[in-house]
Amino acid sequence: MHDVAQTEMKKLRVKSTRKALSKAVLGLVVVLLMIVGIKALQILKMKSAPMMMPPTTVSSAPVKEEDWSPMLSSVGSISAVQGAVVSTELGGTVAEIKFPNGSVAKQGDVLVKLDASSEEAQLRTAEADLELARADLQRSQDLATRKVISKAELDSAESKFKQKQGTVDNMRAMIVKKEVRAPFAGQLGIRQVNVGQMINAGQQVVSLQALDPVYVDFALPQQHLANLSQGLEVHVQTDALRSIR
Repeated sequence: MHDVAQTEMKKLRVKSTRKALSKAVLGLVVVLLMIVGIKALQILKMKSAPMMMPPTTVSSAPVKEEDWSPMLSSVGSISAVQGAVVSTELGGTVAEIKFPNGSVAKQGDVLVKLDASSEEAQLRTAEADLELARADLQRSQDLATRKVISKAELDSAESKFKQKQGTVDNMRAMIVKKEVRAPFAGQLGIRQVNVGQMINAGQQVVSLQALDPVYVDFALPQQHLANLSQGLEVHVQTDALRSIR
C-alpha cells in the first residue's frame, strides 16, 4: 500500500509540473504576440504618415565672363644668379672671422681677416724710406734748379723715390688682400676655416649665393612649342617655401 501511494504522489507532481510549464510557454507566446502587434502598429503608422524630405541647400553666385588661359605644368630646378666659393688670395693665419654661419652679406663686407702684423711692420719701414727718398728728391730738385748737380743725379733721386713709392703701394696691397671680402651680396653658407688656423693661398672660406633674383630651369614637351612665346607669365612654387609663389 505504501508503494502505491508513492507512485500516485509522483504522478501528481509530474502533472503539476507540466501544467506550470504549459502556462509559462503560453505566457511567453502571448508576450511575443503583443510585441509583434505593437511593432506592426508602429510600422503601419509610419507608412500612413507622409514622408518629409529635408530642405536642400542651394548656393548661388553671379555669373561673370572671364578669359581662361591654358596652363602647362613642369618640374624644374632653382639656381642662384651668382654663386661662388670665396677663397683667400694669400696664405696666413686666420685672425678674425667676421660673419656667423648662414648670415646675409653685403658686397664688400669683410668676412675673414688674416694676421697682417708682419706686413704692417714692413709697411712702416717702407713708409719711412719713402719719406727719406722724398726729402732727397726735393733737395736734388732744388740743387738741380741752381745747376749744382747734374741731370743724372736728379734722375737717380727721382728713380729712388719711385722705387720706395712702389714698395709702399705693394705692402698696402698685401695688407688689403689679408682681408677676405664678399664679392657680391648674397647668402653665406657654413665657414670652412677657424680662428688660428694656418691656411694657404686659394683656401676655400665660405660659399656665397645671390638668391635675389634666381634662375628657374625647367623643360616642356616638344609638342607645346607652338604655344610658347617670349613674355609668357610663369608661376613657380617650391615645397621648401610653399607660402612664396
